[in-house]
Amino acid sequence: MMTREQLEQTHPNYQAVAEQANYHYKSYVGGELYKDGNYLTQYIGENQQPGNAYARRINSTPLDNHVQTTIDIYRSFLFRTLPKRDLGLLINNPLVTQWLEDTDQQGQDLDSFLKTANDLAMVMGSCWILVDKASYKVETEAEAIALGIRAYAATYTPQNVLDWYYERNIAGKPVLKYIKVMESENSSHANFTVWYQDSVHKYRVGKHEDGTYNEIESAEEYENPLGYIPFVFHAPLKSPVKGVGFSLVADVANQQRFIYNCYSEIEQHLRIASHPTLVKPTGVDAVAGAGAILNLDESVDPGLKPYLLSPSLSTTDSILRSIDKSVEAIQRMTHTSSVQATMGSPMSGVALQTERQMLNAKLGDIADTLRETELMMWNIWLDWQALNYPEDFSIEYPDTFDMRDEHLELDFLMKTRSSGVTNEMFQHEVSKQIVALTIDDAELQSKIYADMETHEDDFEEHEMIDPISGKVVIVTTEEQHLALEEMGFKANEEE
Repeated sequence: MMTREQLEQTHPNYQAVAEQANYHYKSYVGGELYKDGNYLTQYIGENQQPGNAYARRINSTPLDNHVQTTIDIYRSFLFRTLPKRDLGLLINNPLVTQWLEDTDQQGQDLDSFLKTANDLAMVMGSCWILVDKASYKVETEAEAIALGIRAYAATYTPQNVLDWYYERNIAGKPVLKYIKVMESENSSHANFTVWYQDSVHKYRVGKHEDGTYNEIESAEEYENPLGYIPFVFHAPLKSPVKGVGFSLVADVANQQRFIYNCYSEIEQHLRIASHPTLVKPTGVDAVAGAGAILNLDESVDPGLKPYLLSPSLSTTDSILRSIDKSVEAIQRMTHTSSVQATMGSPMSGVALQTERQMLNAKLGDIADTLRETELMMWNIWLDWQALNYPEDFSIEYPDTFDMRDEHLELDFLMKTRSSGVTNEMFQHEVSKQIVALTIDDAELQSKIYADMETHEDDFEEHEMIDPISGKVVIVTTEEQHLALEEMGFKANEEE
């Protein structure tokens, strides 16, 4: 068992990892959590101004959240196509069904759980996934199902994993020998769990009013039946140090902070320009503002007359240009220029293709890490449930990701269909591509294709005329007829 002092000890890398994870998480969440981080640079003497000028400036500065946008883009591609799982003989096992449908015992299915865990890891650099099972003993599998006692998964952020230790086994593979996590904490106490390969220790520690720890209030020890620690370390970008990962949005967060400070400067410029500072000598009565009237004696020295001091708004333009450059830098480093609308110069075809390839490679690496993590989770789950690993068991994540701009493609196809090309086969193929682009259901696609074939057999070729230009088009398909009709063409009555 540990002493209180031992419980308080952390991994040599813990402090740096926790601080960075906290910063990146606040950058991702934004809102009040980001404002509480005080990421605006204070002006000289600002903290000495009356009325807490720094706090007012924080409240009035908007946040353009590029970290969240980047993560949302990555997630949308990663999980656009869900992983394919061949569970073999496990498919009919009711415990497997429960695991797939409620992985964390809190209502999240396996895909949703992995999506949430991966979001945390992309933002914070890593997360730890525990696959655990209640220690309550049951006699039969039916009793376990009835009581809901089964293996489940839980996620721990880097802030909650205080200490850990890896050691290489005889084969040279790093094996987790020890891990200490904080389960929960409030103003009065904290709960810790320490895992070893052969045992699990739980502690409840009291806290003083100042937040420091008191003595251990309770301690519990029980056997670890697995013989190994059931934690999975998930990090899309691992570091050389075991148990430490790198955030995918670290540089984005720094650029976002710069933009955040730029917006504060713009807000200050606009506020001061709208309400200029009145400069007057001591003893001269004067006020500024809408409707203010200032009466001065004609004998007053011109050098003593009050005047308004306003900043030049030209500075604002240079700040806006700096923001644009930072946004371009964010999109360049995350390879997302091709999937985000920008005000900059359009990318060449080669540059666009190159960037999409780089983004696809990055997403492929993340998907590979997700697959490895899920396989390890399944291995632990099977051990907890005392089930054998099926020979035909497999999990496949996508290795390529669809990055088409569907709106642009659809617009192109609609224009192509109305281009005046009357070849029946050409029109038919264009129509099929429109169906494929707009309908995801494969069964419904097949029905539409069959219906198109039926209607084309019955379609009678005819002419349509533009009443304005007099242009005549020979129509060979119903789709072509409808498209021309939308453009104002009418059936040619003189035909």
